[in-house]
Amino acid sequence: MRTEVIKAESIDAVVERILDELKEDATTTTRSISSRNNVICFDGWDGLGASAVLRAVAQRLAPGASAEAPPAGLRFDQVIHIDCSKWESRRALQRAIAEQLELPAPMMEMFDRQDEEDDFHGIAEGSRTEIPQVLGAMFQRIQELNRRFLVIFHNGSNEEIDLAIFGFLLSGYSTNKVLWTFQGRLRLYPRMKVDGAIKSTGTTDVLLSASCHGQDAAQELCSFLVRQEAAQVAHEMITTAAGSSIADWQAQVAECFLHLLKICWADGTSMMDYDLATHGYNYLVCDGIVQLQQRDHNVSTDIDDKLWRAANALQHEMRFGMDYFHDHNKSSLLSHLVTCHNGSTTKPPYWTSPPWGVLLFPLGDLFRHINKLGVLKLSRCTFTSSPLFLYCHNLRFLWLDHCQDNVTSTNHESGKEEEGICRCFQRLWVLDVRYMRCERILSAQMMDLMTHLRELNVMGAQDWDIGQLQGRLPNIRKLRVTESNIQCSSHSEDNLFLGMNKMELVDFSGNHVLTGTKTLSVASNSTANLVTIIISDGCVGLEKISLKGCAKLKNLLLGGLFEGLYSLDISGTAVKILDLSAMTARELTQLLAIDCDKLCAILWPAQDKRKGYLKRLRIDTTQSASTARTRDDKANEVTGSAKSQAVLRGARAPSGFYWYISVKDTRILRSVVAPFGNYFGNHYVHVEISSPSCPAVDVSGRKNEAAVTKSGIGGTEQPEAQKQQTNDTATVYSDAAVKIKDHLFQVSEGGYGDAQTITQKWPCPDAPNLDYTGCYIAKILHVHDSLSVTSIPGHARWYGLRWCRVERCPKLDFIFTVPQLGSGQGGGSSGVLIFYWLRTLWVSELPKARFMWDMNKLKGWQMNSHSFEDVTMLHLDFCPRLIHVLPIFSVSTFGRGLLHTIEIVWCGDLRTIFLPMHSDIETHQEHHQQPPRATTVLFPNLKRIHLHELPKLRSICGSGRMYAPNLGTIKIRGCWSLTRLPAVGDGSGSKKVECDCEKDWWERLQWDGLQANHHSSLYKPTHPRYYKKTMLRGSVLV
Repeated sequence: MRTEVIKAESIDAVVERILDELKEDATTTTRSISSRNNVICFDGWDGLGASAVLRAVAQRLAPGASAEAPPAGLRFDQVIHIDCSKWESRRALQRAIAEQLELPAPMMEMFDRQDEEDDFHGIAEGSRTEIPQVLGAMFQRIQELNRRFLVIFHNGSNEEIDLAIFGFLLSGYSTNKVLWTFQGRLRLYPRMKVDGAIKSTGTTDVLLSASCHGQDAAQELCSFLVRQEAAQVAHEMITTAAGSSIADWQAQVAECFLHLLKICWADGTSMMDYDLATHGYNYLVCDGIVQLQQRDHNVSTDIDDKLWRAANALQHEMRFGMDYFHDHNKSSLLSHLVTCHNGSTTKPPYWTSPPWGVLLFPLGDLFRHINKLGVLKLSRCTFTSSPLFLYCHNLRFLWLDHCQDNVTSTNHESGKEEEGICRCFQRLWVLDVRYMRCERILSAQMMDLMTHLRELNVMGAQDWDIGQLQGRLPNIRKLRVTESNIQCSSHSEDNLFLGMNKMELVDFSGNHVLTGTKTLSVASNSTANLVTIIISDGCVGLEKISLKGCAKLKNLLLGGLFEGLYSLDISGTAVKILDLSAMTARELTQLLAIDCDKLCAILWPAQDKRKGYLKRLRIDTTQSASTARTRDDKANEVTGSAKSQAVLRGARAPSGFYWYISVKDTRILRSVVAPFGNYFGNHYVHVEISSPSCPAVDVSGRKNEAAVTKSGIGGTEQPEAQKQQTNDTATVYSDAAVKIKDHLFQVSEGGYGDAQTITQKWPCPDAPNLDYTGCYIAKILHVHDSLSVTSIPGHARWYGLRWCRVERCPKLDFIFTVPQLGSGQGGGSSGVLIFYWLRTLWVSELPKARFMWDMNKLKGWQMNSHSFEDVTMLHLDFCPRLIHVLPIFSVSTFGRGLLHTIEIVWCGDLRTIFLPMHSDIETHQEHHQQPPRATTVLFPNLKRIHLHELPKLRSICGSGRMYAPNLGTIKIRGCWSLTRLPAVGDGSGSKKVECDCEKDWWERLQWDGLQANHHSSLYKPTHPRYYKKTMLRGSVLV
């Protein structure tokens, strides 16, 4: 890598030198491949001014920037200017380049999809990398354009980035160029760190920097560079809400930079710690550097939050490498910048005690003449409160570090002195107390005075009673209590922060809770604006953390040792990724995340830093705290018999489960199944998968009309949970919706019970009440109203499942994902045994599903012959693409002969209900080579059959015959391809089967005769009258 220092005293001079470096001519093209200068980094004047120079280069080379065409060597077909000074991630950089390359919309949509996917994987936004498919498209797009590119890149990250991975050819004899700079605007950074970052990657060919000579020229240049970069920062911030109300932004940005720089350097010393990361923006506001356009100086008025947000945003625009201030002396660029600040018209009063030695205050005389002091920091001092604070009427920021308040029993303030102290603390905005006794400065009496305090930082306190905070500090925004030994005398552990309605951040890191309440509880009604909670270094003695109902809480940063923590409750928060990976919490047994609709992933502690599994886990992402009513309220509203029908009719309420998981996107289950997979195999878990609630809409398209669903046998009205609902934002049934629209509510004439034939269906049986001791694997499954799930996750055998209901999932391709057998494995007793105990199967409104399970992974003939053998109730409705339902393995009896009800309605593609299978591969192959054999399958307990609008149904048992000796009723409509009914009765003909069907269809049925129990005389047919009205009317042509 070649390095060069440009001697220049203006931006224009540097721009000319960089343009010469970018030029391609006969001289440069004759250089060898190893000496190409395609990637150039410019580091400015110790970092300052680099961004302004790059922007000037972009303006010079922009199309139409000059009436004259640029020289041949500087002609670029496209200049791509990427400003990532505010660094987000490598993916954000990829998106910015893709936008300028104008990639097609489907490719750009991949960014949002992948971001969503990464949310569910728990990948932090700053760690997201490039999308490979988009990289391929970018490379192809660049090849298609066949242009010469100049990429100007403001790199705000901490590392060099090779832009060649985005498709730009930068090696060999390529004439593409990259001009980049490091770490954003308004920065001062040690050159050694820049060199280290560049050399570690090795993709930069040339490293340029700038310097100037001469005291006057250097001072003028420094002032100009600060104003140029401040102008760009001001331009961006004016367009945001944070900076819209700030007066003269450009001047204030420059002044803020110089002011913080002055604080960092501290007149040539670096022994004082000003903690800019915590207090940088506080200095800017409390010293009066940042001001609103119209500001009321009356202390009784709350300072506009916009002022603090603007100062906070501005602080993040500035980069100060502290090593820089250690290595430079007053002859460097730094001294010129400090000189610029000293020449400023704004000189806020400030005073800091020396960080060492002894300083005596002569009875307050030092403070009599500094009543305008805005910021005061005292380090390792002994003082008496009365003279110290008596005259500081305008003090906004007080920092006491390793100090001692010399209080004795003889110190009694006079009325005048007490009034002066009160005035001082009433005006405070920021108080920072570190490593000193807090009995006086943070007593209840003193905190009652701090009605305008916005930030309280307590570090290293000993035996401080944090319970004194309760009901005080009404204006507090940020509360930090760290590395302290504390106790809590509060009688209400659920409302420690009572009255702090404006608090936005709580930091509780590294504390040791000694006595009293050991619960950190944030009541939702007291902290409605809380956004961030930090406990990054553990907390000894803390047993419970409850953040329930903090609807704006997005950031929860937990790390370190929590040796006594057993419960964490984030219910009702807006946390997207719950990251517990940095914690050591071996006693954590309970996690509650109810009404957390934003939650996408949970990152657990390492296996040796947590229990094997939690005793109690509650996750509900189907609704937010703002829209959800408490479960107690819901229980109070459901009375009488309706209580037994809530959630799962007949099943125990979700509160009766140790593990209860209800999600609207199955991807969040990755966070539970992977780390706790063994739990699901040995314990009872309640899982619900659904989509957000949507308006009730029947399939005929009529909104806001309650569609009454009645049972086909008892005539009783079903609960609201079973009424047909679909999403009005999508066509749930596609082409099938048009066909059924006109026939949904057909009314009959007469007493044949034909009204609303589509809704006359038998109710789904109640979910069974199961004993705890038998619940070692999933036995109840209810999946409903999911707009995203394409299959029920998991390669499970569902061996113990007894009650299954799947409904209203428009993207479900097949219902279950089952294990996959090798090509050499067959069925019979050695095949895959699935759904061994299943009794009730209810499938409803799945417009895309073609198969019950993934037939590509497990063929029907590869199943164990005992699969599905306990099914007693089979119901399907509105599955227009389903081809067949269940397999038959025996040529004599279906399963164990327990099936008593078959009901299938509006399944337009259904060919057969039961598909005959064979026990091994050879028999299976013979079955395809020979014509089908007519066998009879016994259904000994089948009593009811309801088939409606199945136009392609040719048989119920494939090529076999069906014998149902105890069949009582059969109802058939619209099954015109079906030509045979089951054989019935015991041969005596004493009891006839009631058959409700169309007359035309009845007259075309085929029969085998009485000797086979298959004759029309064994049935008692009834025919509706309404069907004639739906037939086409003839007309006479004249």
